[in-house]
Amino acid sequence: MTSPSTDRERFLAACRRQPLPGRPPGWVMRQAGRYLPEYRAMREGKSFLDMVHAPELVAELTCQPLRRFDMDAAVIFCDILVPPAAMGLEVEFVSGQGPVVRPPVRNARDVERLRDFDPLEATGFLAEAIRLVRAELGAGKAILGFCGAPFTVASYMIEGASSRNFENAKAMMAGDPALFRKLLARLVDNQIPYLGMQVEAGADVLQIFDSWGGTVDAATYRELLLPEMQRLVAGAKATGAPVICYLNGAHHLLEVLAETGADVLSIDWRIDPAEAIARVGSRVALQGNLDPCTLFAPPDVVRRETRRVLDAFAAQEGYVFNLGSGILPKTPVESMQTVFDELRAS
Repeated sequence: MTSPSTDRERFLAACRRQPLPGRPPGWVMRQAGRYLPEYRAMREGKSFLDMVHAPELVAELTCQPLRRFDMDAAVIFCDILVPPAAMGLEVEFVSGQGPVVRPPVRNARDVERLRDFDPLEATGFLAEAIRLVRAELGAGKAILGFCGAPFTVASYMIEGASSRNFENAKAMMAGDPALFRKLLARLVDNQIPYLGMQVEAGADVLQIFDSWGGTVDAATYRELLLPEMQRLVAGAKATGAPVICYLNGAHHLLEVLAETGADVLSIDWRIDPAEAIARVGSRVALQGNLDPCTLFAPPDVVRRETRRVLDAFAAQEGYVFNLGSGILPKTPVESMQTVFDELRAS
C-alpha cells in the first residue's frame, strides 16, 4: 500500500484505521462559523437559512477556514434541521433562541403528516454547494457531509425547539415507544438518500451528529435508538464513505456507540483519551477531544493543551484531531492558528 500523499488521503486513511506515518489529520466542528470575521461580514443582513439555501454562499463559507488554517477537511456549511424542513415542517432560527420547529410532532397524526422527500428536488442546493467546494479545493482536501442522528433530530421535531430536559421527547419514548420508533424510522428513511446525495456530489466522509444522545441512559439508547442508528450508519457506509459518529456527553455510551457500525467515534473533552482507547479504540478510529474553552486561554496554554491531546492519542490506530464539540462563537482567531500550527508541526 502506497503512503497517503494528500491531506484528503491522510484523512480517509485515518478514518479507515490504515497506517499513517507522521501527524494525524485535523479539522474542527463548526469551523465555518461565527468566530471568523469574514463569516460575520457575509452574514450581515441575511438569515441563517438564507445562507444555507444559497450554494455560492455556502461554498464560500465552507472554504473560508481552510484558506486561513490549511485544515485537512472542509465541513459543508449546513444544518441538521434541513431534512425536517424538507419533510414539511417550518424551521426558523430565532436570534437569541436558536432553532424553532413548527408544528411540533407530538402524536401519530403528526408523524403521518410528514412527507418523504427527494433529496435532489428538495435539498439540491446542498449538492450544488458541495460541487462548488470540490471545484475550489480540488482533490487535495477532504469534504465532510453530515446529518443529525435520529434521536437529536426527532427531539427538535417533538419539542419544537432546543430543550434542557426533553420532556416531550422522553415522554413519547416511554409512553408510546412504537410511535417514537416510527418517527425515527421515517427520519432514517429520508436521511439515507440525503447522505447519498452528498457523497454523489463530492463528499468524502459523512458525520452523524447526535448532539442530545448523551441525555439517554445506555439501556434505553441500546433498545430504542441503536437499531435506527445502525440502519442509518449502514445506509451511509453503503455509499463507500467512512462514517463518523459524534455524540456529546458520550462517556456512558462508548460501547453502545461502537455497535453502530461507524468507522470513527468522535468524543468530547469529558472522556479521558486513555479510557476511550482502552474501551473501544481497538474497534473504531477516534476523533477529538480538545475542550473548546481551551481556545480562550493564552497562546502558550493553547499550544500545550493541543500537544497534550495529540500525545494522548499518539498510540491510537486511526485518529483525527478535533475539538470535543463545536468551536465557540467568540473564539480568538489566533487560537485556531496556534492549534493548527501545532498540529502541522507534530
